[in-house]
Amino acid sequence: MVSSTNSRGLATAASSQATAVKSRTEFESRDTELAGDLAAGKVTVSDYYVMRDETLQTYLDELPPDAALRRAHAYWQNLNERGSLPARRDIDPTEVGGETLPHIVLIDVEEEPIRRFRYRLVGTSVAKIFGADYTGKYLDEMGLGKVFDRVKALYSLICAEPSPALLTGTYIAKSGAAFQVTRMAMPLSSDGKSVDTLFCVVDRT
Repeated sequence: MVSSTNSRGLATAASSQATAVKSRTEFESRDTELAGDLAAGKVTVSDYYVMRDETLQTYLDELPPDAALRRAHAYWQNLNERGSLPARRDIDPTEVGGETLPHIVLIDVEEEPIRRFRYRLVGTSVAKIFGADYTGKYLDEMGLGKVFDRVKALYSLICAEPSPALLTGTYIAKSGAAFQVTRMAMPLSSDGKSVDTLFCVVDRT
């Protein structure tokens, strides 16, 4: 037989656990405007990692075969086998695949008067991660807070050294809910040399 004291304790513990689960579920299920939450300090980011070359390939090889990051990278690699960087016009949505397309972002690299990154296309899954469709906006207009510097550095690195690179970080909400956002960018060039577009894929786990 459970005493009334133990019953109240069990009820309190169960209630606390249910509240915590509810909090995590609400955070994970709602269409959070991630950029706004970052700027407002509602979400913090830790454990940043940048991957390139062999480290990146090893990371991708460990993902499921149908993972958007892995598929998009394989698609870009196939285009890149010609010996010069592929161009935006080479991207064929039917070849990218219906399951991968929602995770795709195309970013224009504008060099004048200063380098800026403009979102040409944002996939529906990416818009859901950030809570808004940023098509037509610039990276510096998104209110990413401290994350902005890291993302800008990633994109600038690819412009200077044209090869795929990946940035991943753990995002932690005040409620304690944690999730990972990973973005990978791959260079595109209309002249085969200078990077003028970034072919990106973004996923959240």
